[in-house]
Amino acid sequence: MIKDFFKKLKENNILHFLFFLLVSCCLWLLQVLNEDYETDIPFSVSILNVPEGLELVDGNEAEIIVRLADRGTVLTKYKLGRSRSLTVDFSEFKHRGGTLSIPVSLLKKQIADVVEATTTIVQYHDDTLNVNVIQNRKLLPVKLNGKIDAAEHYEITSITIEPVDVMVSAMPDILENMEAVETEYVAKRYLKGNKTFKVNIASGDYMTTEPSVVDVNVSVSPLKTKKVLVPLSRVNFPKPFFAMWIPNEVEISFEISEANYELVGPGDFTVMLDYNDLVSNVGGKAPLKLFKKSPFVKNVVLSPSVVSVAYLP
Repeated sequence: MIKDFFKKLKENNILHFLFFLLVSCCLWLLQVLNEDYETDIPFSVSILNVPEGLELVDGNEAEIIVRLADRGTVLTKYKLGRSRSLTVDFSEFKHRGGTLSIPVSLLKKQIADVVEATTTIVQYHDDTLNVNVIQNRKLLPVKLNGKIDAAEHYEITSITIEPVDVMVSAMPDILENMEAVETEYVAKRYLKGNKTFKVNIASGDYMTTEPSVVDVNVSVSPLKTKKVLVPLSRVNFPKPFFAMWIPNEVEISFEISEANYELVGPGDFTVMLDYNDLVSNVGGKAPLKLFKKSPFVKNVVLSPSVVSVAYLP
């Protein structure tokens, strides 16, 4: 059957037709491949000297696409041949958070060295080669780093941060030990009124936060002057002991915010006079000591603040 099949083909001149068709196709293909074309060719990039403990999402390999121009025969070799490999040292990358980047133009010489002399580099598919660091994510509170205070006769009543928590992306081993993130250092001094301002989150190496900026709200209240009478406590005095020149009460004047004005009274203070101070200051003056005071008060003044040592039995 096979012999009969080829015999019929020979009788009908089909073999001659197929032979000339094959030759024509080859000639056409050679003609086509000898013309000039442009095409995109991938180049693999090996990243060298990656620091220990730092892992890249796609490993230590990346890829760039370059449009090349040459004869079709040369471009076919690029398409069908082995991948052209380039190298770049990790130190040449700039990093912003978890993204490393390098201008592709810095690889131009290497690309020129691995392509044929007749090949023209038309353009780079991307201007920058970007690779990403492997990161974990965790929601962490924000702490304010800086110095904020009020002007004289004013007081900071509250400082709040919005949002309270931010999403932090960082290398797994670093993020595991983080309990909070801080803002960049900020200084707001001598405030006389409420203040709201924005401040950046301080980010470490290969770390990003979402959002990267928070609002800080500072509440400032003017201080009011208040006076209270406080019993004078006597310490180490012999019994009986009486001296008309020693007061039973001491007037305490202080400044306090309007928000806390009604919260502070005589019971928040203790004023003491030590008998040993009287003995050691015969003919002079002995101080009255403020042993306890409210944490809400400022600029405390005692009246009297000393007693004159007139006579001791």
